Amino acid sequence: FLGELEPATQEQETARHVIGRPRRPLSLAGLVSELRQVLADPARDEHLRDAAASRLKQLAAAEVRGRAVAPQADPSTWWGLRAATRSVVPIRPDEQPVALSASALSALLECPAKWFLEREAGGSRVSSTSQGFGLIVHALADRLHKGEVLPDLDELMVHVDEVWGRMEFRTPWSSMRERAAIRDCLARFLTWHTRPGARVVIATEQRLRATVTLDDGTQVTLTGEADRLELDEDGKVIVVDLKTGKYGPTAKQIKEHPQLGLYQAAVDAGAVDDLVPGAVSGGAELWQLRLGKDQPRIDAQAAPDLIREQLAEAAAAVRREEFVVRPVDPNNGHCRFCSFQPICPGFASGSVLS
Repeated sequence: FLGELEPATQEQETARHVIGRPRRPLSLAGLVSELRQVLADPARDEHLRDAAASRLKQLAAAEVRGRAVAPQADPSTWWGLRAATRSVVPIRPDEQPVALSASALSALLECPAKWFLEREAGGSRVSSTSQGFGLIVHALADRLHKGEVLPDLDELMVHVDEVWGRMEFRTPWSSMRERAAIRDCLARFLTWHTRPGARVVIATEQRLRATVTLDDGTQVTLTGEADRLELDEDGKVIVVDLKTGKYGPTAKQIKEHPQLGLYQAAVDAGAVDDLVPGAVSGGAELWQLRLGKDQPRIDAQAAPDLIREQLAEAAAAVRREEFVVRPVDPNNGHCRFCSFQPICPGFASGSVLS
């Protein structure tokens, strides 16, 4: 049919009948796709790439009744060509110190991208059952220090049962198992809290706030809430953090523990001077209430060697607003229960939305 329309001359190739799919769809979208491939291929002839660019420009400008004929021909719509966006307003005001809580410091060191998505982008999840478990234990420990409840396990369990029905469990047996676990936690806590020679408790659920200046001149405001503050025999302040998790940290992780380090730095910077004038940190401890036999496992941190480096790293990430992904084994570590794994570039290639 084509040959009948315009018979080929000697210089022209005669029409050939080809069976099978064409190399691209015989449509406007297929044409734009091929032109873009030619333009983006540095191995193609420069004149051919220029010709593709010229045709794409014409297609991008073409309109019918005020609507673009081929909007995909406009380079502004192409994936990967737009510059990275930045907020007009910085995440933290430049003229003020960077505020870092104990949990924020841990999260920024663990995975800055996860911290940003949870804390700044509004992607945090609702409280889980395990978090509710910890809240009950912390509340009873606080009330015990304040004299609002007696140091009696059966009385403490009465208070537990008052709120236990509000907890959501998948099965009745898991509720029974966790109730037995919280009883064990409280028993270990009471044993350690009432032990002979126990340190003097000066405060519980104490808010900490202090500003420190790092070696590069960056000012960081440390904030947090200490579960317990105790005085040792030398008059130094020991910060205690109650933990109800099923797994405890290793000795190396305790030495580098950012949350304990921040608490100690805050004490040394004057965060509790209203309670103990000129207070000096004497260390920090994690009381692992789920671990241990008759008393909790105590994980102690002496002087924090890395805290200033950790604060500098976290503050720099906030100031630069560069929140990188730090993936680990998806079956272990912080990636295991991360809500953002489906969109994390460390585990998924992602997809283009158009």
